[in-house]
Amino acid sequence: MFDESMTRILFAAIFYSIFLFGAYHRHSAHRQNDRFERMKNEGPITFIVLRTLGLVLWLTYFLFPIFPELFAPVRFHSTIMIHAAGLLLAAIAVPMGISVFRNLGRNITDTVQTRANHQLVTSGIYRYIRHPLYSTGFLLFFGLGLLSGIWPAMVLSIVVLFTLYLRSFEEERRLIAEFGERYIVYRQHTGKFFPKFIHT
Repeated sequence: MFDESMTRILFAAIFYSIFLFGAYHRHSAHRQNDRFERMKNEGPITFIVLRTLGLVLWLTYFLFPIFPELFAPVRFHSTIMIHAAGLLLAAIAVPMGISVFRNLGRNITDTVQTRANHQLVTSGIYRYIRHPLYSTGFLLFFGLGLLSGIWPAMVLSIVVLFTLYLRSFEEERRLIAEFGERYIVYRQHTGKFFPKFIHT
């Protein structure tokens, strides 16, 4: 079912589609020319970790379908069940990513600082998750790691998610400062990375 050619085709279809869709929306948002002090706002360690590991992950997945031989030394031999699990996780990330970019629109940034005309988004996937871009990225990168068998990418995905988890506290502090009670109420009814099924 999952021979090498099929693995690369499925991998490329998922990764390049969300890469191009996200790149278009990010470019549209960046045209606003807001000024961000990323390292100052996030802290140097968080800034360096996220940018370095993020670059490694994006380059790895961009190159894998074209030059799979480059990653032969760091691939594990997986079963059909592992391939299927990876495909499922990565496939789930696609509609999540589409909802994130469509609903966040020109509000999207790559840091904790909001844009000058930022609006509190609570529609689409944001009705259920406060930071769906983070969970989408994790499902995409971890799932594609399972599908391709590139185990270092899976490890890096976990490290990135943990770093984003730490960064999210500063991000939410800023959102509370900007939106006040509206964000506090919103936070009570939504999960951080995944839906909150029990509301307290």
